[in-house]
Amino acid sequence: MALASAVMLCVAIESPTAVINYLERSSVGIQLFTFRGRYMMDLFVSLYLFAMPPWGFIMGALTLVLIFGIRFLGVKQPDAFNEIFRQSDIESQSDSYTMESEYDTPVTDRQ
Repeated sequence: MALASAVMLCVAIESPTAVINYLERSSVGIQLFTFRGRYMMDLFVSLYLFAMPPWGFIMGALTLVLIFGIRFLGVKQPDAFNEIFRQSDIESQSDSYTMESEYDTPVTDRQ
């Protein structure tokens, strides 16, 4: 749990460079820089928090609110969302269009 939190902190602040370079070169680590990877790790951490009542339950609920809030903002502001998170090859192939119908432009054309 502590290791997962420390790794995600390093990914979020993109420091120290030795850890970031190691993660970028590994096949599993590169997924942590995408939205899907961060989303899964945050869900993993929130599940562990729910197992530590009463404060863990409160922190787990707050974590879930933040996760879904970021997802909601990403749907409303797709350009800002793409600047924060990297897109993996798998996400680029399956998610070539945004969820909002008013933004029906391919992801590759917006860069």
